[in-house]
Order: sequence, then C-alpha cells, then structure tokens
Amino acid sequence: MTTRNGYILLFSTILFLIINFIALQLIHVDAAKFATVPFDNIPITKISTDNREYRLGADFSIDFGDETVIQKNFDAKSVKNMTLDKKVNGSSLELECDSNDECGTSVGPLLTKIYLVKSDAEDDEIAKNSIPSVELENNECGTLSIQQCADFNFTIPNDAQFQNYKIVIDMSFDEAKWIFINPIRITN
Repeated sequence: MTTRNGYILLFSTILFLIINFIALQLIHVDAAKFATVPFDNIPITKISTDNREYRLGADFSIDFGDETVIQKNFDAKSVKNMTLDKKVNGSSLELECDSNDECGTSVGPLLTKIYLVKSDAEDDEIAKNSIPSVELENNECGTLSIQQCADFNFTIPNDAQFQNYKIVIDMSFDEAKWIFINPIRITN
C-alpha cells in the first residue's frame, strides 16, 4: 500500500506541475507603456549670448517606464543659422515657461546638460545617447525646479575642432527625458 500511495502522490505532483506550467505559458502580461509629456507642456529653451537670443522647442519627449516610449516632435521650434562665438565670455541657458508647461518641482528633474555633437549625427541616434559628444556644462538638480535646473551659464571650448555642430540640451528626470537639438555654427 505504501508504494502505491507513493506512486499516486508522485503522479499527482507531476500532473500538478505540468498543468501549472501550461497555465503560466498561457498568461501574457504586457509591459506598461506610459505616455510621454506632450510637447505643448514642455517649455521653450532660450540660449542667450552677448548679442543674440535663440529659442528652441523640444525635439524628443521620452518616457522610460516599463517600456521605453520615444515621441519625436516633427514641428519643433528650431533656429536657422544659429551661431555661437568662442570669444564670447559666456552664454546662458534658461527655460521660458507658460501656464501650460511643466516647470515646477513636481516632475523632479535630476540633471540638465548641454553639449555638442558632430553636425552629421542623426537626431534619433542623439536621442538614444549613442553619439560621442563634447559636454559644455551640466547642472545636477537636487531639489531645484525644472526652471531653476535649466538656468546656468556655459562657454564654447577654444579647442572645438569643427565649425558645424548640433547643440543638444538634455533634461533628465527619474523616468523621462526631454531633448532639444539644433544645428549650430561655432565661430572664432
């Protein structure tokens, strides 16, 4: 009798495991996709030099939730013939926020950085952070608001080898990112 009960228990256990395995294979869970911040809620960036001001709209809004969602703005505000001079003592970056924009501390910015990439770099590759860059400046946000975190000065390095670049403003949050990209010419 004991051997028979052992076989029944073994058979029941194997049958239970097989049924559970099949049931688990039938369950399909998709990763949650979260919406990116709409472009009309992302503030305009302003770059100021000694004699010019340039305003740029966000080119990418990215959400890094369970599954990465990258939204590209095909109508982003850009500047034709943007030029920065190496001789300028400093340029500044700031955000222009309106009542619809996400500019407070509720979104929790982590870092704002501004950098240059070669002019032939594709915008999609820049958004994926797979392009070598020359960092101009960065600001770790801590408890600053988005507007405060994107308010700092930067200079163009004297050893910049090329004249034609793209300037990139990258605002990183806990699970999101805004990227602003514009062609730029560096002059001596």
